[in-house]
Amino acid sequence: MKTIAANSPSITLRQSQKRGLLLLCIFVFPVLLTSVLFSLVVIIGDIDLTIHQPETPFAKINSPKNRSIVSKQFTISGDVKDPLPGHSYYLMEYRENRYWPKYDLGNKAIEWKKNLTHRAKQDQFSAYRIIMADPQFKKQIDDWFISAKKTGKYPGINDIGEQQIVANLRLKSL
Repeated sequence: MKTIAANSPSITLRQSQKRGLLLLCIFVFPVLLTSVLFSLVVIIGDIDLTIHQPETPFAKINSPKNRSIVSKQFTISGDVKDPLPGHSYYLMEYRENRYWPKYDLGNKAIEWKKNLTHRAKQDQFSAYRIIMADPQFKKQIDDWFISAKKTGKYPGINDIGEQQIVANLRLKSL
């Protein structure tokens, strides 16, 4: 019968492989777990990872506070400064990757306050954004208001481009 010495190279190699595997598991497992959890939160939690300025030199939404929980009926307020020449401001709701115009805020510096009905489903996030629209986009929004009043249909508008957003507020429905 042949005995293997405790310090033989094959035993030392197997032990170092086990240690290496253990260290790999210790470092890789938390990273994998974190990645899976993060992905689940983003997919299930309706988290918008795009970054929008809550305010810019052009506009600010004062109330309610960002990431507040609101009931179906709530008041929103803010102020806008003079826009770029030929541009106008609109308050719009953003949810489900579409925009719904709410109010024309005009093309002059004003403080404004509006009563809104929150259309998001319970526990759903949506954003209210102030858009500075150039003349071409202003016409598109004005035509949307005219068509919606005439037909009673209020289809959302596809993505409008991030550069036109001058204030952003994210809310969750109660």
